[in-house]
Amino acid sequence: MATMMVIFFLILSYLIGSIPFGLLIGKIFLNVDIREHGSKNTGATNTVRVLGFKYGIFAFIFDMLKGSIIIIIVRLINDPSLFLVGPHDLNFSSLYGLAAVLGHVYPVYLKFKGGKAVATSCGMIFAIEPWVAVAIIVVFSIVFLITRYVSVASTFSAGVIFIYFAIRVFYEHPNYNLPTRIMDFAVIIFLGFLIINRHKLNYERLRKGTEFRFLPKRRKHKNEESE
Repeated sequence: MATMMVIFFLILSYLIGSIPFGLLIGKIFLNVDIREHGSKNTGATNTVRVLGFKYGIFAFIFDMLKGSIIIIIVRLINDPSLFLVGPHDLNFSSLYGLAAVLGHVYPVYLKFKGGKAVATSCGMIFAIEPWVAVAIIVVFSIVFLITRYVSVASTFSAGVIFIYFAIRVFYEHPNYNLPTRIMDFAVIIFLGFLIINRHKLNYERLRKGTEFRFLPKRRKHKNEESE
């Protein structure tokens, strides 16, 4: 019975992860299909680019929630058989988050053409290590404000997360034992490769100098405003 419930929650996490919130927000509020504009991606970055920050931030929040919601639900149910396995009590909660990320990147509703895994991965990390996720959002914001390239900020943040989870393996943790920390690190490695793979075109555009850059809006001068 527990095995069936685990499979059910893994599938449910994938299906929730497949919900294209950026696309839905554009369609519902502005009647815009973001797949026809910008990078044609359904993730939060393209939502910001096409619809603006006000709508894009909601896409980012919902995409984050996709990566954390099933982990949170399973913990609230508080049945150890839904997230612990084996004689060493391996906590496989991160696999629920991974399923959501795969849904976001390869959504069944959109012929498996989705986002780039960043926001949903952050949501998974938030459910496992909340303060680490907050720190990564800060790191992402700083790098973005310096470079104005989301792809650079995303890749740099993924690198920081990789380093943290690698170090985490070798230190005692109040909530996660060694087998769990090793498995979480394996999940992070997979997500890192996935994020890099999803940004290949971005790296090519960066090399050519054609990557989209979010530049700050220019303020109008007084004489321009009076015209």
